[in-house]
Amino acid sequence: MKNTFKKILFVLLFVLGFNAIATLFMADKAFVVYWVFFAILLIATVICLLALLITGIISLAKHNNKAGVHSLFKKELLWSTVLIALLIIQVVISQVFAHTPNTAHLASLEKIEINGTRQAISIRGESEDNPVILFLAGGPGGSQIQATRENLSELESDYTIVNWEQTGVGKSYNAHPIKSLTPDVYVKDAHALTQYLKERFNQEKIYLMGESWGSYLGVRLSKQYPEDYYAFIGTGQMVDFSETEQYCYDLALSLARENNDQQQIKALENLDEIPIKGKNISLEIGTYLVYLHNMMGRDSNIQQTDWNTFKIIFSPEYGIIDSINYLKGLYFTFSHVYQQLYGTDLRESHSDFKIPIYFLHGRHDFNAPTYLVKEYFEKIIAPEKKLIWFEHSGHNPWINESKLFQEKVKALFDKF
Repeated sequence: MKNTFKKILFVLLFVLGFNAIATLFMADKAFVVYWVFFAILLIATVICLLALLITGIISLAKHNNKAGVHSLFKKELLWSTVLIALLIIQVVISQVFAHTPNTAHLASLEKIEINGTRQAISIRGESEDNPVILFLAGGPGGSQIQATRENLSELESDYTIVNWEQTGVGKSYNAHPIKSLTPDVYVKDAHALTQYLKERFNQEKIYLMGESWGSYLGVRLSKQYPEDYYAFIGTGQMVDFSETEQYCYDLALSLARENNDQQQIKALENLDEIPIKGKNISLEIGTYLVYLHNMMGRDSNIQQTDWNTFKIIFSPEYGIIDSINYLKGLYFTFSHVYQQLYGTDLRESHSDFKIPIYFLHGRHDFNAPTYLVKEYFEKIIAPEKKLIWFEHSGHNPWINESKLFQEKVKALFDKF
């Protein structure tokens, strides 16, 4: 027994020690180490639990209850308990040390109260006196907390960039029950967050930027609360959700036939209806959205598509629970909220604004049809409006042509 406890102590010290070394010396790469250790511990725990189950069965089968079997059972039980405890410790370490890298003077990752809930925001910039840009990520159920840090960093010298982890996403996954979420809940929360930011940074108004689903939220906020915002930039601009789904499906099917991709053709033709409805629609919609994303990734007209799920999961902003909640958001939150948007057409409901409206859109965007953006732009009435095309971009020009995108943002926002 003494030797067993020595082994347990050694394993405990090794795991904690290696985590400490990773945290101190590997900084933002440490989260890969956290995940590696978590995976190793998880596999070891499963093996021990299986061994525990087998020895338990053997013990029950032996009516004479031999001491050897009992001893083995106790040993497996002890190691299973230790490994489960180490798993929990590993998760806690990853959550405690989650942070936004200290590459800006202002660099914080915090939870604040929004309408009686606790939700996460990242704040990055050089001075608390700089104007504030609130970034609304795509989704619903998506996070771009890592991508904005990497691709909007040049704006940090002149603006304070606030990335909101929306409810049902990653670090804010449990803010509201998923079944209670509606687009109105997000608008109300974004409005409350805006008031918080105005007060915290002593700003009369702030700037608004929305990507994809976030562009829909941005349009609604701009229309409903013009007194809060200097101007709005929409990118990957959504317009009519039902028509967009039909367009994306038809385009994916056309491309699959053009490429003679029989497996993809069959998967698309097996879908019952467009737009897709049901309890969990994420995987079915992914049949054509993921296909289009991959096609954009291979499009020589598009400079780069470096947004990907693994970068978010292993980002320093996320602990292990956050990463798991991110994946849950893509599935459960998206499924519940997205189909509530069917029938929404911003051309009909949100065309008259009291603040400047700017669309910065990728010329080769497969996910937000360019023809819808053009039609919507023509209908908009605003003090100022501009539609700027990015000739080497898909759905994410702020990633595909990051430098040019940030230059355009500065040119548009600096005049206020």
